Amino acid sequence: MPIPQANSRAADAHQVVDAAITHAASHGLSSLTLRELAQAIGRSTTVIVNLFGAKAGLIQAVGEEALRRDEAFHADFFRTAEGLPLGRDSLLALVQHYLRLRAADGAGFVRIWETLTLDPEHGEERRDLMRRWHALKVEAWRAHLATDDRTADFSTSLVAILDIEQFYAGALMERPDYQAIAAEGLGGMIDRMLGLPEVAPSATLWYRNRLVLPQAPTGGVEPESMRWKLLDIAADQILASGLTAITNRSVSAVAGTSTSTLAYHWPDMRRFILDAVWHAVFRDMPRYLAGQKPDGDPALVDLDRWAARMAPLASIGPDGEGFYVRYARLISSVCVEARRDASLRDLAMLLRGPEGGGTYYNQAGIWPSEFDLTRLAATRFALWYKGAAMTALSTGVPIEPAELKVAANRLVARKSR
Repeated sequence: MPIPQANSRAADAHQVVDAAITHAASHGLSSLTLRELAQAIGRSTTVIVNLFGAKAGLIQAVGEEALRRDEAFHADFFRTAEGLPLGRDSLLALVQHYLRLRAADGAGFVRIWETLTLDPEHGEERRDLMRRWHALKVEAWRAHLATDDRTADFSTSLVAILDIEQFYAGALMERPDYQAIAAEGLGGMIDRMLGLPEVAPSATLWYRNRLVLPQAPTGGVEPESMRWKLLDIAADQILASGLTAITNRSVSAVAGTSTSTLAYHWPDMRRFILDAVWHAVFRDMPRYLAGQKPDGDPALVDLDRWAARMAPLASIGPDGEGFYVRYARLISSVCVEARRDASLRDLAMLLRGPEGGGTYYNQAGIWPSEFDLTRLAATRFALWYKGAAMTALSTGVPIEPAELKVAANRLVARKSR
């Protein structure tokens, strides 16, 4: 709810929250300290504590205000597009403009959503906030898409795709290679929504043909070695809390070794972090994404078996998180840091790449054979799955097999007979 302005206490609270959102636009919310916030508003930390209690209370208030601002953003955005015919060109321009606005430096309320989505501390109050935030976006797009029968049922799928693409756009919007493959992927989604023939994936194939994929950083390394142990520790810290969680001291403390050990194995901390990122990707990657054929007869893969296989990859809860949840959080974390650190943008671009390639090129035995999993269909499904996994993580609402089956039928065409 918006913060009331009826008295001085409410005005003070509004000033604090506004300063926190402004800080988040440039530096992210996770780096904010009460001392910095107090300095920004010219007050003492005691004032902030009296207003919000612990920092968690401040973060919740910031989230509520950011949600209010995002609601206003969506109302204004779709008001300017009211009555716009939902043709391919107009809809593609609309979603691209939406991403540009949300990736802009001044969109502090969006940076709050990103931070809260990636925050591993998800209590029930936070989850309720994130459920309402997700519902806001879905309803805003549903109201706009409902004007055309062809697009009316695609709001949830589109929001999931835009959620993960928003992270990429924040890091990569100025790169022409990203612009080309993102436009092609979004265009493929719109073609699917409008029932139009799919175009050739020329930009996606262009990028893939010039792409040099990294190798697993543990290649040739003994699993019991110190090098492997350090990478495992760093990968766990990245997946749990993002890139900024890694320091020489944080890794060395868990490893029970001196801080000089990293310097013995890696030339600098930057190289170690990059290796740790790729170790996090390769370590738990499903066999088919690593180019290995799955066990069993491909002819036996039907929609039910496919959904049963895919659902654990987006699992959440006390038994652990599925690969796609961890992978989506890793990607998003890298993109958040790449906004501020240009040296990470090549890494973010490698992670974005031609999304869905592992599934597309190894689809035999993974996807039911009756589906026409084209290159762009694989892209939009991969983006949807990562976006949906992030929503599941932040809201506490898991992706069920039935939801996967709906998404498959919505995003991927059946083969003509």
